[in-house]
Amino acid sequence: MESNTTQDNLQQVILVAQGFYARKDRAHDLEHALRVREWGKLLAEGDGADATVIELAALLHDIGRSGVEKTHAESSAGLAVNILHKTGYSEEIVLRVRDAILTHSREVGHEPNTLEAKILYDADKLDFVGAIGLGRLFAMGGVEGWPLVGENSCETFYLEKICGYQNHLYTKAAKDHFEPLFLFMEKFWHELHAERLKLVLSGQAT
Repeated sequence: MESNTTQDNLQQVILVAQGFYARKDRAHDLEHALRVREWGKLLAEGDGADATVIELAALLHDIGRSGVEKTHAESSAGLAVNILHKTGYSEEIVLRVRDAILTHSREVGHEPNTLEAKILYDADKLDFVGAIGLGRLFAMGGVEGWPLVGENSCETFYLEKICGYQNHLYTKAAKDHFEPLFLFMEKFWHELHAERLKLVLSGQAT
């Protein structure tokens, strides 16, 4: 019975989250949140982390992205508290989820200090590398109007943001998963510049 109640509560959270994510860009939609949840569950294996906190935090971590007065982490944390209270979660769970969401981004210097918060942080970054990471990057670029390369471009975001993620991962499991996915992206940018150079040289030759 308790298990059924837990699943019912979780489904309610997903339904509410879906409404929020429907208004977000495709790089930060419900599919992103669900992938972060799966990464979080994978990173939590064998670490003794609270799976409920990680799952709820992953599902709700980006719901406040359209807030204008606060950072998206602060907005998402505040909305998550209201949603979880209404859904019937305990105050302890609510506060731990709030703290994890608040620290999943380094926007205002918040540092994750619990295992669950560190796992959420790492899981979120793992969804921005590899083939999926490239897809999300270009989806963001489309919304922002970024060119592929050059000033204020997709490549700029990659170099200034994504490349730095590897220096701030908290769990060993995340570092192990991150490396091959990051190398995939590195190869992509190398190939892109090689192709662009060939086109330039071809044009010069003719």
